[in-house]
Amino acid sequence: MRPDVVTYTSLLKCWIESGQNRAASRAEEIVNLMHQRYDDGHEECKPDTLLYNVAMNALAKSKEPYTAERSEALLNRMLDAYNAGDTDLTPTTQSFSTAILAWARTNDLKGAQKAEELLQTMHQLDKSGVKSVAPNKICYTTCILAWKNSNCKDAGRRADDLLQKMEGYEKKGLKHLRPNAISYTNAMEAWIKSRHPHALQRAEAIMDHMMKRAHYDPESAPTTLSFNVLMKAIQHSSLPLKHERAEELLNQMKSMQELGNGRAKPSIVTYNAFFSACAMTEGDTDDKINAFSVVLNALIELQDMDHLHPDTYTWPAVWKACENLLDIERDMTWINRIFELTIKSGHINELLFNNMRRYLPEQYLQSKLKLKTSLNQLTVRDLPNEWTRHAKLGRDQTRRPSNNRNNRSKDVRRKQHSSF
Repeated sequence: MRPDVVTYTSLLKCWIESGQNRAASRAEEIVNLMHQRYDDGHEECKPDTLLYNVAMNALAKSKEPYTAERSEALLNRMLDAYNAGDTDLTPTTQSFSTAILAWARTNDLKGAQKAEELLQTMHQLDKSGVKSVAPNKICYTTCILAWKNSNCKDAGRRADDLLQKMEGYEKKGLKHLRPNAISYTNAMEAWIKSRHPHALQRAEAIMDHMMKRAHYDPESAPTTLSFNVLMKAIQHSSLPLKHERAEELLNQMKSMQELGNGRAKPSIVTYNAFFSACAMTEGDTDDKINAFSVVLNALIELQDMDHLHPDTYTWPAVWKACENLLDIERDMTWINRIFELTIKSGHINELLFNNMRRYLPEQYLQSKLKLKTSLNQLTVRDLPNEWTRHAKLGRDQTRRPSNNRNNRSKDVRRKQHSSF
């Protein structure tokens, strides 16, 4: 039995699922092989749309060079064959959306422009009678993603333009082009990444619009991710009292959750973004003390939860708040409380330890470690196991208690003590 197009397509899917580095290149090779075998007279090997779509998907998800160009080249090859009368290679909406995704993943201005060009081509083909390539909300949302990834100062406005087009089509009865929460959230993030001076206001306007739409369109209702993006916008905004707006947003999420809306419940990412936003509060001493009080209350609240727990990213954000908002001499009581909560969590890794060591007085850490020598030569692996038991040390290896490790730590401490 000769292998047919179904067999080769299955083989191609296996390559993609294998995670091999050459999966994208292998996909192109298989497409070319199929064409060659078909040209040699093997009718059962005639390439079809599914084979091309699978190959393009491999390219879109690959980290190989020039995958966007290569994905569009396959798409153009399909279009040429279709225009020549080969209906087995009729391009579909998925074909175009995959090529658009490949360009969105290039993370540059050209990628965003090419993605939108492909979207316009879809509309043109649809109007000319090629109904198999009619754009849908995924295509538009991926184009918005492309602008979000573009690092372009005009990204927010371009994303807004695409949203307006989607809503315009929706009003004309084209429900398949109706934006959803992902569309709006990508647009919010496009404004943030553009570093536009009014990014926060634009993101808040989109959020308000989502809340209003949610009354008649549940798919537009903001999600946890939407709120997290807005929290990020607060952090990077020019607001001086960021803690006030961040607290309002967190309380809004909690209120929605209490009313039974689990779609936008706070996550640990929410709290981490909240701490980071508060840490950037400006103003006088009272403003900063108020901001840290908000941080501490939220941290205590988080520690009392059963379903959420501080993680590796929580503590650096909290310590950044200490560094930015507290006075090392005046506020040592609060700093000590944060220190005790941190070591109890067991999340101190190399980065956090270095940050703490840079911020805290050496005598303070010496007293906590019961050492008298300089801490310059101390590494995170020399810390008590309780401090690091949930952290990832070295090459992402979680520290596990072992007699050798404990003995080595004891030896280090013994040598340090013996030097005096």
